[in-house]
Amino acid sequence: MQCARSDTINEITAIIINREKSYLEKVTEVLSKISVNIISCDNFDIAVGKILNESIDYVITDFNIFTDSVSIRSFTEAYPMTDLIIVSTNPSYAEGSRALKQGALDYFDLEKELVMLPLKILDYYDDKQNKAKLKEELYSNYHLSSKNEKYLKVLSHCEKVAKTDLSILLIGEPGTGKEVLAKYIHVCSPRISNKFIALNCSSYSEETLEAELFGREMEGKFELADNGTLFLNEVGDISEANQIKLLKVLDTKKVSRLGSDKEKMIDCKLISSTSKDLYTEVINGNYREDFFFRINSIVINVPPLRERLEDLDELIRYFLKKSQDEYGITINSIDPEAKEFLYNYDYPGNMRELKTVVDRMVVLSAGGRITKDGIPLLFNIRKEINVPKTESYKTILAFKDYKKESEARYLQWVLDQTNGNVTEAARRLKISARQLFNKINEYDLKK
Repeated sequence: MQCARSDTINEITAIIINREKSYLEKVTEVLSKISVNIISCDNFDIAVGKILNESIDYVITDFNIFTDSVSIRSFTEAYPMTDLIIVSTNPSYAEGSRALKQGALDYFDLEKELVMLPLKILDYYDDKQNKAKLKEELYSNYHLSSKNEKYLKVLSHCEKVAKTDLSILLIGEPGTGKEVLAKYIHVCSPRISNKFIALNCSSYSEETLEAELFGREMEGKFELADNGTLFLNEVGDISEANQIKLLKVLDTKKVSRLGSDKEKMIDCKLISSTSKDLYTEVINGNYREDFFFRINSIVINVPPLRERLEDLDELIRYFLKKSQDEYGITINSIDPEAKEFLYNYDYPGNMRELKTVVDRMVVLSAGGRITKDGIPLLFNIRKEINVPKTESYKTILAFKDYKKESEARYLQWVLDQTNGNVTEAARRLKISARQLFNKINEYDLKK
């Protein structure tokens, strides 16, 4: 026989591989109850040829068909777009656990559980379609495509670790898109149908963060993320007291709300991120070593934008289009000076700053033309303020005094640019008018 195909044409295609005719017949009979194209093969090599040349959604076979030379792990890595389901003729807990750890999608007992296979395949296919749709949305909304080798490796690692429940630590400068990558990992994971819950740890005081994580009267983030993914942004800002409490939850997989002794089992994938050098913080005794190693089973370093220059042109075009759509402004041309800035600025704020810069340029455009007027204020300041040469300093100041002196000069310059309009100066500085008034009084500045 080698390979036989069903006559129907359906959206789902499954290939059944086994040397035993009775095995092929049993699985085929069960799968024929749903709309699926079925290919039956009694030859493994020929079946692999089918997988290479056709769009196969599922491979269904026995555990014993794999050998040391062709393991489950090597098979699933070689054909990532095809899911492997083991239907075992000699099932055991150890065999099932090994199959799943090596990358099989599911494991069934041929005699006792085969009847469950059709509905499971339909559920898995729905999840796959949903995952594809969400991936497409992520790529569209956040532009995850890349020509950069480092970033392509990051995306590849995200896809691989998504299949596990190991804790993941994303390390990168602010604005590099760590939360977007966390969402991508969630979308690529088996937890895709459940919630993705994000929490920025740097935005809360110690007590408030504790309540956000564990809940009080209402559910905390751990409970909300049960069976899904919990993303903790800027974990480097978590206090030692909260690190200890988090460590207990991660070790026991139990959480109790503040003021309650009642514990609830939770099961969530943990993804953390930081822009700090936590290795150094641990060495210096500023961060708990046990908690650090608990959250970084897998470390993914996210490159800054200045190391992804191959992507800059496409990213600029992407943000330009997005900004035009968002603000209802059509851009027909960009002046040379503005274009030179866009392509040569180093973007210390990374993707976040690039988006902000493009938004500013689009909003300040005139008649569909981006001019030098759209170049950010801070860039002009960098060009106009000259750092004194070493020999021009009169005396050595304490660093805090030098910072005050520099801050005073800069604030005075901004006030001069806004003709003493404190409200406008505060808006451009992105601080409150009250903060600026306090600085004016502190440094005795002229309005």
